[in-house]
Amino acid sequence: MPMQAIIQHRYGTPDDLRLMEVEIPVPKPNEVLVKIHAAAVNDWELGLLEGKPLFMRLFLGLFRPKVKIMGCEIAGVIESVGGDIARFKPGDKVYGDLSASSFGAFAEYVCAREDAVMHMPSNLSFEQAAAIPHAAMLAQQALQDIAGMQQGQSLLINGAGGGVGTLAVQMAKLHKLGVTGVDSTAKQEYMTLLGFDRVIDYLQEDFTRTGKQYDLILDTKTSRSPFDYARALKPGGTYVTVGGSMPRVLQCLVFAKWISMTQKKTLRVLALKPNKGLNHFTGLIEAGKILPAIDSRFPLAEVPQALKHFASARHKGKVIISVASATDYDA
Repeated sequence: MPMQAIIQHRYGTPDDLRLMEVEIPVPKPNEVLVKIHAAAVNDWELGLLEGKPLFMRLFLGLFRPKVKIMGCEIAGVIESVGGDIARFKPGDKVYGDLSASSFGAFAEYVCAREDAVMHMPSNLSFEQAAAIPHAAMLAQQALQDIAGMQQGQSLLINGAGGGVGTLAVQMAKLHKLGVTGVDSTAKQEYMTLLGFDRVIDYLQEDFTRTGKQYDLILDTKTSRSPFDYARALKPGGTYVTVGGSMPRVLQCLVFAKWISMTQKKTLRVLALKPNKGLNHFTGLIEAGKILPAIDSRFPLAEVPQALKHFASARHKGKVIISVASATDYDA
């Protein structure tokens, strides 16, 4: 049977994507078939679309993309399961990050490895759930697994108004951290409403040159020199980048040891482990301690417009792709 999907035939721009009919995939023994109700847009999609940085084409496809259907965050319902699957059954509501399972979120159905999805929080809609898996694990693995955040510490989040930042501030507040958010002029009021103790407009103030220092820095943009970030850290402080400019990320990798030796400050680049810790995060959501922030919703046919909106960096919270029809949501 056919399904609709957004297909990428070549590297390029959002306008090169096409909504097409393709066959519904059949799950392998270790896979589940998910009817997708909602997906979300992330930096992954822009990288896959453009084939950048160029060295990634060694893995993504040298001249043409190997990934034909992009998208990594999903929420939906199990349609069928492979013969080796015992943890899920048809009808189960699931969500997850498919970035280690061949992607495929921008479609009506996807086959995913069993470890790529988890049972969905019972108190969220599909659209809310799709906003969680990738962004939340970037925040959680950075702040908890690497930085080991502790009560009373000061945290600065650079790029604070997007999907990662809006979840990270809620996590930090649960641990009673003082949190400063850095983003554009248009997001200042929004970040204040989210609970940031202090907000900085990066167009008006460079937080690395004010003399103010922080115990922790979580960076989603990585647009400055690692020495700039080190200057904004307290002695013994930790900086973690989860994305942004690849040349700047590589600089962090190159100079991290030198900065650690000379300044006693830690710079780390997060290597995401998809879905690691998602069950714990599900518990926080079901306890009402954390909620996702959604900026906008686009139907599947308008994925190109959604990607353009995301690339503009105007979004506040997550950009969602609504895949299933309204009647499906009520089912």
